Amino acid sequence: MNFHRFLALTLALLPVGLAHADDAPLPAMGYVGSLQDEDNYDLVKAEPMFSKLNKDLVGSPVVLRVTHSLEPTGGGKAVGLASAIFAGGTLGLLPLVLNQDLVVYYDIIVNGTVLTTFTYRRNITVSTNIWSKDTTHGLGDTGLAWVKGTAREFVTAAHHDQKLADLVDEYQFYFGATKP
Repeated sequence: MNFHRFLALTLALLPVGLAHADDAPLPAMGYVGSLQDEDNYDLVKAEPMFSKLNKDLVGSPVVLRVTHSLEPTGGGKAVGLASAIFAGGTLGLLPLVLNQDLVVYYDIIVNGTVLTTFTYRRNITVSTNIWSKDTTHGLGDTGLAWVKGTAREFVTAAHHDQKLADLVDEYQFYFGATKP
């Protein structure tokens, strides 16, 4: 038996993901978010898997991108239009009411390519006065609290994602085991 056959047979018999440890952190990664929300960043960074997450790591080949979008619903368009007419017609005495879907995306990007995406969606209704200062980025208190809850859901889902496990395994193969 020649050496190449022996090596191929040995590698074929090894279990997949042998070097992967459940608590192995992902490699150093940058963080970009559409909401300037320290709580979400801190919740994700507190997990051992994301211990090397860094907002100031510009140019990193691995990036966690957290974005959100507000998508109008069919009924939300009609309510929003009527609400805007009434709020504008009363010079802001009546509140502006918006009903829309809040969608939060957690993308892991490696070398400019999206490796995996986690998406969370919830319908929210926000009532605001046109004269008040909104500190919740148009999400309302309940919407902002829900966005913070998605960080916990994301971390739980990331622990079970095979693509992220493969990324950790690949980094461990080329660069050795990383320490948190």
